[in-house]
Amino acid sequence: MRGALVLADGTVFEGDYFGAAEERTGEVVFNTSMGGYGEIISDPASSGKIIVMTYPLIGNYGINREELQSERVQASGLIFKEGTTQPSSWLLQDTLENLLKENGVPALTGIDSRAVTRYIREKGSMPGMITSAESVDPDWFNKGGYSPSEYIKQVSTKNPYSLGEGKYHLVVLDLGVKKDQLRALMKHNCRLTVMPAGTNWKEIMDREPDGLVLSSGPEGGQEVHELAQNLNKAINELPTMGIGLGMEVMALALGAELQKLKFGHRGSNYPVKDLERGKTVITYQNHGYVVKESSLEKTGLFVSEENIHDGTVEGLKHRELPLVAVQYYPFPEAHLEGEETFYSKFISLL
Repeated sequence: MRGALVLADGTVFEGDYFGAAEERTGEVVFNTSMGGYGEIISDPASSGKIIVMTYPLIGNYGINREELQSERVQASGLIFKEGTTQPSSWLLQDTLENLLKENGVPALTGIDSRAVTRYIREKGSMPGMITSAESVDPDWFNKGGYSPSEYIKQVSTKNPYSLGEGKYHLVVLDLGVKKDQLRALMKHNCRLTVMPAGTNWKEIMDREPDGLVLSSGPEGGQEVHELAQNLNKAINELPTMGIGLGMEVMALALGAELQKLKFGHRGSNYPVKDLERGKTVITYQNHGYVVKESSLEKTGLFVSEENIHDGTVEGLKHRELPLVAVQYYPFPEAHLEGEETFYSKFISLL
């Protein structure tokens, strides 16, 4: 079945449906990873996104459900040059096509994903729609048909739950937490109480945690600012760790500002320099906003890590409070033997 990706400015890219033959809207972004498509589309931070994979062949090793980062596909849609229905891997449990159909998520193949990526790099990320070729209306977005949702509320847990039996008790505010983040914390001897995104700071303090974790999640919208306002007191009273969106919420709560990137950082090959150690690591990222460095002056925060490509803020620490945060997704294991992980650095603050 023929389909099309229609961008908000009226540009149309035609292809073939792969996955669910549904019509979906979202912000069109690109991801430069060569693999990990299962983790990418199941990452709650991908909620509301139509993701263009720059690597041409997608689906070749299928799906291993143990690697998925949430219970469902979070992305609104997927775009790639070529897909396969006959994957091969010793970890194979299902095909990408079946996973997409199971979750009602459309994908388009046969599209020059490089051309779409170049277009987004030039014009910036923008809303788009996956639709059937017969239903294309290039003027649909100008008619007011697109309205972003409050994605954090959609992806966050509805009820608190507990995980692990470690020494340190942490409250994890679920802004769209990845399973890998929860596993990493438990591996670092932590007992977790995972709570909904809108949890009041008093309810957090009533749990008597040793520290607070602000998870990654989908960005944008007024709900981010509301979360920051609600968490100001808890962040000032508890050792706090932020990842991705969690860093943005922490910065906003302390008076900093955010800015939207032209086309975001999404991929597994972003070099980040640790300014304190003078070392550079390659990171995986999935975000479209950054903290404005110029807004940090009166917050007590300072830049601890920066993106080598564009100089944007990738890590924050506080001059007085026990706070640490990174914009990228930290690895649970050390890059070199004997080095501290981001998680172990936070544990040392408890």
